[in-house]
Amino acid sequence: MVPPIILNMLSGLGVRLLVFALLVLLVFFLPRMLPGDPVEVFLSSDLSRNLTGAESAELRAQFGLSGNWPQQLAVYLWDLVRGDLGYSVPHAAPVSDLLKASIPWTLLLIACAAPIFLLAGAAGGIEAGKAPGAFFDRIATGVVTVIASIPPFTSAVLLLLAFGILWPVLPSGGSEPLFPSSNPIQRDFDIARHAVLPVLALSLHEISRFYFLARGEAITLSQRPFILNACGRGIKGWRLRTAYYGRSLFPVFLARMSDALTGLFGAVLFVEIVFSYPGTGHLIYNAILDRDYVLLQGAVIVMAGLVLLLNWVIDAVATSLARRG
Repeated sequence: MVPPIILNMLSGLGVRLLVFALLVLLVFFLPRMLPGDPVEVFLSSDLSRNLTGAESAELRAQFGLSGNWPQQLAVYLWDLVRGDLGYSVPHAAPVSDLLKASIPWTLLLIACAAPIFLLAGAAGGIEAGKAPGAFFDRIATGVVTVIASIPPFTSAVLLLLAFGILWPVLPSGGSEPLFPSSNPIQRDFDIARHAVLPVLALSLHEISRFYFLARGEAITLSQRPFILNACGRGIKGWRLRTAYYGRSLFPVFLARMSDALTGLFGAVLFVEIVFSYPGTGHLIYNAILDRDYVLLQGAVIVMAGLVLLLNWVIDAVATSLARRG
């Protein structure tokens, strides 16, 4: 007998493959609709010179622009099937190497931010939902509502201004000092310091989503018999919040995390741009400026594939938990 979680994964596979196929086509056509192309951007520098027709054709071939759009699309799809993401001429490196160097930095921010906004959102939401309308609920809900109205790009700029410029207690950009330490412990500490502001900006963007979810669920759970019985037996404090509210919130949070993945990965791209963090967002931003179609296509496809994969797994686990009750 096939386990339910495998059936859930197979049922959602077709839709995600279709979404991925459409994205592959979009990421090919949309960059080519931008004004200018890689060759025009390359020749706009002060170092450019007048090229002959043969030199121009050879340069366009190096950028993957030889032939019309259908011919370029055929080459692009064939390379993608072979697992070849192409070669970035402006960076003078294969796209796969550039992504291998940038994706770990992006995942570091997400891995550090996720526990913060999940725990803070759950703790704050449970505390507010246990006593709706009380002092803590009014203050916390008001503060979180203000935070929810601030886009991640704006919150990142405000944090950079506050703690990187006006009160410079934390690094304002990059992932490491200009000259990294040879001591592994000191290097890890420097990496952590440089990640504080980006992680905080990313956490502020997502904390409101899970705070309001936890608050609404906590209000409903407070009327459930098992919570009323637990309170009647004198169970309170940490045990009540974790063993009763927290365990009941876990499947709901897991299901919402699937929906939040797209916004989370989108937010981290903006945060990386503000803090000049060497992740995939910064790489995509530079690819857009350079009209580097090859790099832009490879980065978006890999990030989208990663989001769809995580979404697929989380949806399957959440559905299995829901069927168990």
